[in-house]
Amino acid sequence: MLLTNVTSETEAVEGARFLLEQARQQSEQAIIDLVTTIIVYKFSNLSREEIAAMLGLNLEEPRAIREAKEEGERTIVLRLLNRRVGNIPDALLSQIQELSVEQLEALGDALLDFSTLADLEGWLQAQLSG
Repeated sequence: MLLTNVTSETEAVEGARFLLEQARQQSEQAIIDLVTTIIVYKFSNLSREEIAAMLGLNLEEPRAIREAKEEGERTIVLRLLNRRVGNIPDALLSQIQELSVEQLEALGDALLDFSTLADLEGWLQAQLSG
């Protein structure tokens, strides 16, 4: 049963439960993430807690959603940096791409104090050496 071809919400939930149980039995986290992501999008009007209860899961945020949020945050930080200090050289862009989520959030806060490209360079050096 494919969830993308399911028309009723009841069938979608039943299909999701079936696939999740199969995935649990096979310890396939990738399948669990995929099914969870599909259901989250299908029931976008429900909260994460409501979906977790409906599927009988301890629902973590699907990897695809986490990655999309991280990419969105990275894009926003890069746009703000470009407006704040001008065009960012490729070498610095590479360093920014390698930052963890926590470091990226810290950069988002710190960039408000930047006035030159040298401020960004100094901040990145401190992150790499610290």
